[in-house]
Order: sequence, then C-alpha cells, then structure tokens
Amino acid sequence: MSVMLQLDAFVTMLACLTTTHNDLGNYSLPLDNSTSGSFPLSKLSSLTTRIQALSTDIASAKEQLGSLQEQLVDLRRWTAPRVATAVTADRTLSTRIADLNPQILKNAAVPAGATVETGTGLGVSASEPSTPHNCLRQQHGVVRIRPQANMDAFFVFCDQKNRGGGWTVITNRIDGSEDFNRKWEDYKIGFGPLTNEFFIGLEKLHQITNSEDNELLVQLENRKQEKRYALYDHFSIGSESEQYRLNVLGNYQGDASDALRQHNGRKFSTYDRENDENEVNCAVAQSSAFWYSNACTLSNPFGIYQRLLERDVDSYKGILWRGFLDGPKGSLKLMRLLVRPRTSSS
Repeated sequence: MSVMLQLDAFVTMLACLTTTHNDLGNYSLPLDNSTSGSFPLSKLSSLTTRIQALSTDIASAKEQLGSLQEQLVDLRRWTAPRVATAVTADRTLSTRIADLNPQILKNAAVPAGATVETGTGLGVSASEPSTPHNCLRQQHGVVRIRPQANMDAFFVFCDQKNRGGGWTVITNRIDGSEDFNRKWEDYKIGFGPLTNEFFIGLEKLHQITNSEDNELLVQLENRKQEKRYALYDHFSIGSESEQYRLNVLGNYQGDASDALRQHNGRKFSTYDRENDENEVNCAVAQSSAFWYSNACTLSNPFGIYQRLLERDVDSYKGILWRGFLDGPKGSLKLMRLLVRPRTSSS
C-alpha cells in the first residue's frame, strides 16, 4: 500500500476516534441482569478507569490530529507518482506520527491493507534533498519549495510558461470547481488541488512574500476571450497577527487597470472574520473573501465563478476586476494570481 494511502487511512482513523468517542460520559452503562437492574460497583470502577484512560488517549490524539490533517492537505496536492518520495523527504511528518500514543494504534481498527509502524514514523528514511527557495529555474508544474531554511517545505505550482517563467501560482480560477466562499481557517492553510482551481493559503503566501522581494502578476480573461494583465513590481502581505494585511503594493503596469490599489493596506476578511472598514460584512455581502476596504463593490477576485453564462451573478458577487469587469453583474472566465522574486527578468 502506498505511503499516501497509509497516511490517509491513519488520519481518518484518528478522526473517527476523536469524533465518535468525544463524549464518553453520556454513554449509558449496561445493566447486570443477574442483579435485577443493579450494576456491580467493582465493574463500574473498572469501566470508569478504562473510560478515563481512553479519554486521555483521545484528547492527546486530537491535539495532533489538526496539524496532521493540515500536512495531509499539502500531500494530497502532490501528484500520485511522486507522493512516496515527497513523504520520505518530510521528516517532520514522520517524526510526529512516530510520537503518537502507540496504545491508540494498537487498539484502533486500521483499514485492511494499511500499515503504520510506531517508533519509526512511516518506516522509511532518506537524506533530505536540496529544496529550492522558489520557482526560479524549476520545472513547470508541482514543485516542493522551502522559502527560508527555518521553515517547513511545502508544495506549489510553478509556472514557467508566462512572462519568462519563475512564477509561483497563488490563485487559479478557471472552471468553478472549487468553492471560494470559505472560512478564515481555510484561507489560512489553503484549499483545492494545485493542478486545478486552488488558493495557496495566506500563511504560505506570507512566508513566500516575506522571505524575499516579490512581484505580483494578475491574469484575467472575460467571456469574449479578451485577456488582460496587471503587474505590480512589489507585493507582500503581513502575518496572521496582522490579519494578513496587504502591506506592500508596488508600481503598476498592464492593460487590466490598477484595480488592486484601492485594497492596499487592508486586512483580509472572510465571512467568519470581518476586518473591513464598511458597516456591513463585505465578505458576507459578496459571498467571497478578500482585502476589502470601506467599499464592498470594488475588485472581487475570489468571488463566485460564472459557470452558466446565461445566468449572470448579480450584486457584485462574481469574479470582478474594477476597470475590466466592474459588475454588478457577470463574472470573469479566468483569474490567476502569481508571484516571483523581483530579481527575475520580466
């Protein structure tokens, strides 16, 4: 069985444990028929001890489950033929699995064919390969990068076909297959497969844009197959403690209009975390998320994708770029955001 399937089965197993047995105290105790409805105290004491021990094990597993699931999101984005190599190189994940309580692994029912070795992580070892800092001089497609030496590596999609290459794709909107009206935590860690529609995640974008100076490319296309672009020669966002504020937006060039300028300096907002300067929650009003300002009806790149061209998305909820497609109706057919180090040639 592949390492990817082993890990997936393992995380699923832990999820079942931490949800199915969340509230052990509410389970009714079986009655002893031989005592006419009474329950022997010796059995009750033994059962209580076992429940307490199991609750402790489950609580420990729950603390580690969230981070394991987040890393699994990254692994799922990688193409199947190279998953084993990627997981082998990820020593951090192997170590964390090795540290999980072995008693849970022993007592849990792992799906047929799945094997998890305790004490040795995933049971594989290899020397850590040299990991690139960015997409410069890498292959076109999915690549594992490490923006700085003290950061965990993660997978990105490298674009080598546009404007000299070297781009890291941070957002891809092409067919409406992914829902972009999501909560804060989803936008923090990212979502969607790297080979289709996805958002890289605010935390990773912060790491990329703060490890070195980056420029931003915005690619747009409407229903009439008209293509436009916006290029900013400097781009950077803040950390989560700064609500991933759009900190730096350099000089603009292009033919799509400088629509991002009005969002400069704004904090990121989602429907469950409002950081805009408007009386209403812009993320709720626009069924989207973005660096909203005091107006909700400006650019909306993460808006609702227009799948059925005969049914316009109304009320500024579509994928909009002020100056190219202003709204309130309609949606762009394609929208991509890409970044690369400023040292690269344009």
